[in-house]
Amino acid sequence: MMLDVRGLKPPQPAVMIIEALGKLKTGETLEVIGDKPFVDMIPKLEEAGYSVEVREVGGFFVLRVTKTESSKELGIEVKECDEKVEEITEDINVAKLLKAYPESLKILVKYGFSPLENPVMKRTLARTIILKGAKGLIGMSDEKFMEMMAELKRLEKK
Repeated sequence: MMLDVRGLKPPQPAVMIIEALGKLKTGETLEVIGDKPFVDMIPKLEEAGYSVEVREVGGFFVLRVTKTESSKELGIEVKECDEKVEEITEDINVAKLLKAYPESLKILVKYGFSPLENPVMKRTLARTIILKGAKGLIGMSDEKFMEMMAELKRLEKK
């Protein structure tokens, strides 16, 4: 199986790799091409029992991950978001916000969080990040962020 994560910002490559690994059978290999050498992923993959190799090819990096008999399933640590949202702040988990206020998806997408339109990204990426962190991922200006926060805060009054 091949996966191209070039040009994607963290944590998108990790989320996509973990999801693809979940589809592998023992003995199968996932090849991932990326801009960076996967230094954060390699220890986690090895600790989980995967056979891992990385090489540089033409200015890019190719990560080969083979599922072995002893490979354990990787996941993203997620705290469940069942408690009620008291207030929408920049430190709120995006999945928690979306669960409490489903209409917030339109606002987030309007301000550049378009990966959330993809159900896989919504299910995985949203659980791993807070609004302030997402702002940094897409390089949103402080002014736009404050505008978005004001729009999100209006949802509390509905």
